[in-house]
Amino acid sequence: MRICVAAFIVLAVPFAPAMADAPPKVLVFELELVDTSQEGQQPDHPGRLERVTALLRDGLKEGGRYAVTAVRDSAVAAEVPPSLQSCNGCEVDLGRRAGADIVVTGFIHKISTLILNIQITMRRVSTNDIVAVGNADIRGDNERSWRRGVEWLLRHRLMTAEEP
Repeated sequence: MRICVAAFIVLAVPFAPAMADAPPKVLVFELELVDTSQEGQQPDHPGRLERVTALLRDGLKEGGRYAVTAVRDSAVAAEVPPSLQSCNGCEVDLGRRAGADIVVTGFIHKISTLILNIQITMRRVSTNDIVAVGNADIRGDNERSWRRGVEWLLRHRLMTAEEP
């Protein structure tokens, strides 16, 4: 019996650091647009939302701190409602079913062509606690402003969280 226990310990010890250092699994939902400007839909918004969501995912992947999955590549892709803003926390349940440790949601609030706000939230699936949250006011409804806002949030709010 002692030989079996000793053999298990000898075989398991080299793998323990790898298991302990596994990065948290992060499920990133598509960013949404909340437009209260009454200026009408812009044809480039859907494509821009896709690109800044990809920028968010790529930024979270950098440095290997997180194992990132896009919600559209997950097992729960078909279950995502058209808007997470009104689903009363369904992103946590979806994240749990997808096997994620953390879910990331966000939206861009367009107040006018000049005034917009980006909010991104990282939430722990097991406890529903917020890991990180960031808000950035941006000026200009254009690709450059949206990208700069997401990049700033990554550098100054999301990647600076104490514990993943």
